Parts: sequence; C-alpha cells; structure tokens
Amino acid sequence: TAVDKAPDSLVRPGDGPDGNYPMRARFEKMLREAQISITDAIAKIDGKATFQEDCWTRANGGGGMSRVLKDGAVWEKAGVNLSVVYGSMPQEALQAATERGVDRAKGMAPGERVPFFACGLSCVMHPRNPFCPTMHFNYRYFETDGGVWWFGGGTD
Repeated sequence: TAVDKAPDSLVRPGDGPDGNYPMRARFEKMLREAQISITDAIAKIDGKATFQEDCWTRANGGGGMSRVLKDGAVWEKAGVNLSVVYGSMPQEALQAATERGVDRAKGMAPGERVPFFACGLSCVMHPRNPFCPTMHFNYRYFETDGGVWWFGGGTD
C-alpha cells in the first residue's frame, strides 16, 4: 500500500527469534542512513536532477522506500531502494541458501514453510555517457524465524 511517508521503522515492533528485534531494527536503520547518504552524493555529483521518493507498507509487516533520479546531467537514471520483507519459503530454499550438511529446518514438519525476514538496499545507476558502465549493488540481511541468519549481496 502506497503511503505519503514511511513509518519510523518497517520492522514489526519486538519482532525476531529470541528477542532479535534489535538486529533487525539496527540493520534497517543503517540501510536507511546509507540510502540517504548515497542519494545525497549521487544528486550532488549530478548537479541537476533530484530524487523522487515513493514509500509503501505491506499488511503483514515490512514495506520499502524507492528513490529514483531521472534525466540528470550525469545520470540518465539512478535508483536506490530499501526493502523490508516478511515471507515464507520452502525448506529446500533454506537448505540451498545456507551451510551444506546442516539441517536448518530441524523440527519442522515435511512441507512446512520457513518464515523469514529480509532487509536490503539495492542500487542501479545508468550514466548518460555510453562509455561509462552501469553500476549495480545489493546488500541484505536475511533471517528465519528459527534463528538462522546471514548477510548477502554484491556489486557489479
């Protein structure tokens, strides 16, 4: 659901296994600060265009903030997006994403889905100069309600 302004936090209050809410909230806060810092720097370098922000929330928790700059002097288009997601995945997906040989779904019934939380920041920048490469990155924190967690992402 689109909202005029994102709430102070998109993380459900007190959420997380074994009281791990502080990690979820701290990571979201760090990424929000990074999004502001990155978009400020991109806009300063561009010198012409500014970022437009769209915010949304999801009924079961989470949401995001998209910031997009278009038709700039340096950047044809640049986007820096923050997402907080709650969902569920098959046990096989958890096995594929984590350490091999360890039963991360121990105690779950066969076919039972694994609830998760994810928070990430992604960026894509398309320069006007056709001789300059496009840049992309994404960084994320991923955690199951069973307490399995990891960081992921990369840059190209």
